[in-house]
Order: sequence, then C-alpha cells, then structure tokens
Amino acid sequence: MLDVSYFQNINSNTQLFQNGGTWQTWIKPRGAKIVNFFVVGAGAGGGGGFQAAAGSISGGGSGGAGGYIKLTIQASILPDILYILPGTGGIGGTGGASPTSGSTATKSYVCLIPDISSISNIICTSGAVAATGGGAGSTIAATAGVGETIVTITNTVFVNLGTFLSNSGLGGLAGQLTTGAANSVTSFLVTGGGGGGTGAGGAAPSSVGGPFPILAGGAINTNGRNGLIFYKPIFGVTGGTGGGGGTNGGVGGNGAPGCGGGGGGAGTSSAGNGGRGGDGFIIITTNF
Repeated sequence: MLDVSYFQNINSNTQLFQNGGTWQTWIKPRGAKIVNFFVVGAGAGGGGGFQAAAGSISGGGSGGAGGYIKLTIQASILPDILYILPGTGGIGGTGGASPTSGSTATKSYVCLIPDISSISNIICTSGAVAATGGGAGSTIAATAGVGETIVTITNTVFVNLGTFLSNSGLGGLAGQLTTGAANSVTSFLVTGGGGGGTGAGGAAPSSVGGPFPILAGGAINTNGRNGLIFYKPIFGVTGGTGGGGGTNGGVGGNGAPGCGGGGGGAGTSSAGNGGRGGDGFIIITTNF
C-alpha cells in the first residue's frame, strides 16, 4: 500500500485513492481553479512455476504493469463530485504439475457516476486494455505478461477538455529454464522478474538505474521479493522478483502498486505460485 501521509502536503490539496475495486468519491474543493489527475492501472499476476521430476522445467512469467494517464483540467467544468475506482491487481497463478497463468488486472477510472459500462461516464482511465498475467511454466520458457495498453480518445472522450499525457505499462518477463529474466528501468513502474527453472528468479530491475537499486530475484529454492516503493529522490515502484527454481521452487514476489507480480519458480519436487499484481492508484491534486 502507498503511504497516504507522504502525498498530503505536496501542494494545497492532494488526495490519494487506492483499495482496488472499491468505488470512492472525490469532492471538488471550494475555490478550486485547476485539477490534476494522475491515474495508474493495476499490475497483473505472475504465472506459476512448473513441477516435474525430470526433463526441462521453467518458471512462470511475470505479470505486466499498469498504464497511466496525467490529465490537467479546469475545475469549473467538473461536477462537484466524481467517482474513483482504482484497479485491482491480478492474482498469481498456481505452481505445480499443472500450473496456471497469472490473472489479468483491471484498469483505474475517474467517472461522472459509479459506472464504467459507457465511455460517456468516464472522465479518464489508465489505459485501453488492462495488463495481462504471466504465463505458466512448462517444458519451454513461459510467456511474459503484457502491459496495459495506452489510452486513446475512444476510451476516454472527456480528456479533450484538458491537457493529458498517457503511457502504456511495461510488459512482464519470461520464466526461463535456467535463470528467470529480469527487467531494466524504462519507466517509474518497473515490471517484476520471471521465475527461475534450475536457477535463480529474475531481478527487478536487472541493473541500477537512477534511484532504483537492484532488487534481487529469489535464490535457488527461495521465494522472490515483494516490490518496493521509492519516494526520494523521485517517485518509483517495482514489481515482485521471480521465485528461484530448483528442487522446491520459490514463490514469486508481489508487485508494488501498479506493477506486476513475479513468476513462480520451477521445481522437481514442488513449484512456486506466482506473485500478485499491485493494485492501481489515483492521485488528485487541486490548485487554487
């Protein structure tokens, strides 16, 4: 979970909305001139690792990360109440002889009414298609989850009333027969690592990038690490790292908000489950 207190004093009015899947309300402050929305979708679950006594075995792939949109709009054209729905992170897949893929995440929304069935209700949303889960381990490398795709005008028509910037989420990493794949830093949302087959799980990220230290994947027969949240010198979050493979595959780490879960490690006796994707979140700031 994000630390709400950190965002309270960024400017004169800042509110954080999380708790994925729960409708919440935002009330326009009196005297508001400009409202800024930062809407981040949820990450998907990592795939479960494969278990077999002999032959090639791979860990599960990691889940894709959420997309995001930043919208600045005049407060005068907004209603007094808006309805907020943060996305829900995907569940990790089950490891074993018949492993399962990680679950798809859901998008985050800011709406006129608590209903996402029509685009006429939606002020803005985090993306077009939600992030998908990492593939289950097998006798070949497991597929990586796909990041949330970039939002378009057809998904959120009211962004034309303001100024916006949107971006897609990063894809997950494959689960491998040896060491799980690791991601590099190309966004403030860093996707988790893939599960290991006979080796360690994938890291997140694979090398140091700015404020992001390497979050190591699980060693052989060891669980992956949960994703981290960074506040300084700049905001960033990471996915869970991959579980290590070996005899008893490790569990993939859970993703931090907006990031994918790590893939579960493969094993000859047992295999690890994939990590859960992090819920989406929405930050709304008001200028007076």
